[in-house]
Amino acid sequence: MRTAKLQQIFEKPHLRHIIFFHFTLLFQELSTRQCHDSLTDTNYFQKFCYNILLKANNLAMSTETRNFAENFTLIMKIKSDILIILALLLAMVSCGESDSKAKAERHAAALKERADEAAAFKVAVTPTIDCLPLYLLKDSMLYDTAKVDIRLKPFSSHMDIDTALVGGSVQAAATELVRIMDLRKRHKVLLRAVAVTPLQWVLVGNKKNNITSLKRLANHMIAMTRFSATDWLTSQIKKDAGTDSIVFSVQINDIQLRAKMLANNEMDAAWLPQPYATAAISRGNIKLTDSENEGRSFGLVVFRETGAKDADAREEQLEEFKRAWNRAVELINKRGLRYYSALIKKYMGADEKTIAQLPKIKFKPCEGPSRADVIAAEKIHFVKHTPKVQIR
Repeated sequence: MRTAKLQQIFEKPHLRHIIFFHFTLLFQELSTRQCHDSLTDTNYFQKFCYNILLKANNLAMSTETRNFAENFTLIMKIKSDILIILALLLAMVSCGESDSKAKAERHAAALKERADEAAAFKVAVTPTIDCLPLYLLKDSMLYDTAKVDIRLKPFSSHMDIDTALVGGSVQAAATELVRIMDLRKRHKVLLRAVAVTPLQWVLVGNKKNNITSLKRLANHMIAMTRFSATDWLTSQIKKDAGTDSIVFSVQINDIQLRAKMLANNEMDAAWLPQPYATAAISRGNIKLTDSENEGRSFGLVVFRETGAKDADAREEQLEEFKRAWNRAVELINKRGLRYYSALIKKYMGADEKTIAQLPKIKFKPCEGPSRADVIAAEKIHFVKHTPKVQIR
């Protein structure tokens, strides 16, 4: 009965807060006493706990609570109940100290992680085949961790990678030559070519809309990205199609979203990289053309140069990164794409059927783009398409 009434008062939030507050004061007072016998001083507890109930009664409005206050002295005769309450109080104090210690440890860990993140060699990647060496070198740790901490930063579009390069949140990126030339012109960012990648753009026509040739693109929509290879390739479509009809350029930066919109019949055609191009074609869509038909290589890994005080350290990291890239390229070229199907599934979401149908792709060790590709990219001037719609 007494235990039930004790539980009743602890179930009332406003009374519980008052009780715990005054027990905290009691604990502080007892801690200053030299005599441990005070812990079992029944009269002292009766007086103190009655004072707690008196304050609680001033806030309590129910008769039930007042009746309990009158009988509370009976509860105080049970020393075991008192000691349980004190044990709970001690536990609360201990938990408070433990929480403070844990909070301090979490804060210290957060500061360390922030420092490690700032010092790491961060590389922007997209979920595409041209980035496979980067995923391999990271997952297989093909580099000396004592010399460099390589961290891959995933992005869904090359335009978002542009932002990261301009802002300096990454030290390197897998992107394309056309975009790099544009960044240099518009943002004056110092970027150095590290390696050429087999980034290939395939224009895939929607089978449901009967887009089976370039000529059928007249008055239809093509998914692309502004200031990119796909932007320039789209401008070539009218020439190749031999028609003056309007081709609608729809800006969809997210590569995976672009593939989904084609699959959902929301787009008439789309420029897709691998493995998304192969996946779309395997579902019956039509390959209309690709970037290789223009005789140009657009894929590129670049390093963002900096004049900051850590420039020398970044150069050392870059050298270790290049060694890791070369090792990854060697392994992929030797074993083939299917050997790394688990990585392709993990980072690109491709299924076994798509992986089995991927074209043979060869990766190159670290080297810059050809002079012809650089000159071609420099000559590209983006024209205003008619009309243009932007979808992030």
